[in-house]
Amino acid sequence: MKITRNLAIAATALLFSVAGASAQSSTPPASTDMNRHTMDGTVTKVDAKKGWIDVKTPDGSMKLHYPPAALQNVKKGDSVTVELGLKDNGPAASPRTSK
Repeated sequence: MKITRNLAIAATALLFSVAGASAQSSTPPASTDMNRHTMDGTVTKVDAKKGWIDVKTPDGSMKLHYPPAALQNVKKGDSVTVELGLKDNGPAASPRTSK
């Protein structure tokens, strides 16, 4: 019998500007729910001591990191739900060139 567990991860991603993006409105989206995604998957590997977990979903596999205590009862073969959040931190800073 597989145990269903809910794991949540807030993934902060840096979104890079594309040509013409500066012409778009900087108004945030009306709903932050557009930036959230939930996926069901199966645990394929757990390293609870280091806090790493591999999850296979219908869309692909992911390697995720959690505080080790959060993975204490998670085992290979468990069914999990992963919740992801995406936050736009603005354009990337230009790297400084050294002379």
